[in-house]
Amino acid sequence: MAKNLKTPKASKRKQLTLASVGLFLILMGLVMIIVNPITILYRYRSRLTYGSAIYKLLEQRDSPGVTISAYLFNVTNGQEFLSGTDTKLKVEEVGPFTYLEQRSNENLEIDDVARDVRYTPRTRVKFLPEESIGDPADVQVNMPNVAMLSMSSMLTSYPYFTQLGFNLLLTHLNSRPIVQQTAEEFLWGYDEPLIRLGNTVLPGWISFNTLGIMDRLYDNKVDYDLKVATENDNRFKIKSMNGLSGLKAWGYEEPNQRSSCNAFTDAYEGIGYPIDFPAGTPLKIFRNVLCRFLPLEYLGVQSLQDGVQGLTYRIRKDTFSINNQTECLCSRGICIDGVSDLSPCFYDLPLALSNAHFLYANSSLYDRIDGIKPDETKHGSVVIIEPKLGMVLKTTFSVQVNVVVKSVNFNKEAGRFSDMVVPVCHFKMAQPELNAESKHNLKLLYLTVPYTMWTIVALIIFIGFFLVGYSIHLFLSNWIYSRSIIFQSEPEGSKANVMPAAVPLLSLR
Repeated sequence: MAKNLKTPKASKRKQLTLASVGLFLILMGLVMIIVNPITILYRYRSRLTYGSAIYKLLEQRDSPGVTISAYLFNVTNGQEFLSGTDTKLKVEEVGPFTYLEQRSNENLEIDDVARDVRYTPRTRVKFLPEESIGDPADVQVNMPNVAMLSMSSMLTSYPYFTQLGFNLLLTHLNSRPIVQQTAEEFLWGYDEPLIRLGNTVLPGWISFNTLGIMDRLYDNKVDYDLKVATENDNRFKIKSMNGLSGLKAWGYEEPNQRSSCNAFTDAYEGIGYPIDFPAGTPLKIFRNVLCRFLPLEYLGVQSLQDGVQGLTYRIRKDTFSINNQTECLCSRGICIDGVSDLSPCFYDLPLALSNAHFLYANSSLYDRIDGIKPDETKHGSVVIIEPKLGMVLKTTFSVQVNVVVKSVNFNKEAGRFSDMVVPVCHFKMAQPELNAESKHNLKLLYLTVPYTMWTIVALIIFIGFFLVGYSIHLFLSNWIYSRSIIFQSEPEGSKANVMPAAVPLLSLR
């Protein structure tokens, strides 16, 4: 009996231990479901601070960026158009000439108090012959003379004698409105007498002595210091450039001229976005070479390989439409539907930005030009963002540089271009395919780690319920065992103390 009395006490301790462990495991599993440790892990891994993985990427020298494919509008009927034989300027697209951006972030510094990171981007490009039609130095093209047409357009409102002097200067310098040159010269610099003269006579206005479109776009002599946010919820959002929270060229310094057109509200460089990026968040892309913002519109969620989700955006169709963007497009001298003024960033030369082949613009913009063929599949845009890490999965868009020629009838040579927006070249910018490491990290985030974690969570909860159930089983078994012991011991006690009724109290003899 003594041994049997100790057995229930040992079972109760075992029951309590099993039940406690089981409940703890169930609670731990439920907490893991609610908290989701995967979120904690990737938020920690994606933080922007000294020594983090993203910081190491930012401090890399010559890290690969987007590819830039240049397409030139070669003039095929220059003599006929200038002589008046042809009423339309005929152009053909020549390209691509593709380059890879290589970027370094100088003066990289993180301010943990202000929660921002500051750096000076430096970009150089590397020619990619395998993605080009040939060496640009070997390809001859007939191109509009950007310097002559631009300066002629600038003198439209000047007095007659100034225009006359300019005509005499053009004759002396033998400047022509269409020049033959190599694609290399047009992109990276050719000797234009007007530019050389301007650099000599007016060095404060023109600081270069050769003219090249890409050479001007990638002018590393101009410093611009960026400050972007480091907090996970607004990571990489631009806070200021050169100490201003907006674009100086577009009048942000004047309080009464500040607007969404020139302020860094919702602006990103496009190298990264916040963690847990909400679908439909307002966005605009800023690249210093474009001299303005490119607002994006949200299209929806796209399912990609390995279960990866992507938020899909594109550049708004009305980006260059004065019907909806009048405030942003007409704040300076050029106000033409379908193009955006570039003159504030290019020495007041009347250059303008547009979609490639004037995509989405009214055809009247190019009704005097043959060879313009807008195609959304070729010249459209797409930006795909992975929302959990804020990783850029894909970026493709095209922009075009044009010369806006006003009425220049005062010059016989350039007069044929009067009141035209002359296409010069367009650039397609595309992010290269993700590297193997990035693809591996996305697969871990969307497939390997979640499946592994939920398997572990399910196993933990199952073990917890099993232990609780087993402890209940032991409790019931002990309870039944205890009741059976009581039931069996009661008759033995009564037999020892009660006299059988069949035995007489007195024996009478």
